[in-house]
Amino acid sequence: MKDFILSKKGTIITLVSAAGTLIICAIMNFYLIPLIEESTCGIRCFDMNFAYSFESAKLFLSLISERGMDTYLHIQLPLDFIYPLVYTIFFAFLITKLTRQITILSFLPCFLAVLDYTENICTIIMLKSASSSETLASIGSIVTSVKTTIMYLIFVIIIACFVYYLVMKKRSQKENI
Repeated sequence: MKDFILSKKGTIITLVSAAGTLIICAIMNFYLIPLIEESTCGIRCFDMNFAYSFESAKLFLSLISERGMDTYLHIQLPLDFIYPLVYTIFFAFLITKLTRQITILSFLPCFLAVLDYTENICTIIMLKSASSSETLASIGSIVTSVKTTIMYLIFVIIIACFVYYLVMKKRSQKENI
């Protein structure tokens, strides 16, 4: 597997998944989410908060327009089910490429995706029932908080791996002189 990830085909998959990650992220963050939040008088979507309360979930659900609900359920969330798959491939391949090995860090994006899917399922249940139980809002909020924390941790890991890669490359160049 490591050899495949480090191969030219692995590089192409890394680049394609990077492009997919950026495109999906841009569509969601610059078009769909603002459209949904506009329909709630500016109340943020569930996964755009670090955490949210039962009261804020109820308020969001009471304010969302029919168009906002339709956009959320039929465009945003289906796209948000593709997004974790794409960013998982990108992050896992990138970490493996930068460290030149498969480590536990290479699998951290998989955990992030599981959290993202769990968060999406909680959101779908709340949207389809047009209400939220305190338990479901709490679970959704906790999952969102953990997901956000893991996402930032992955960004820090990627930066650290990139620095490691540059140091190793420089060291290798010095040894070849």
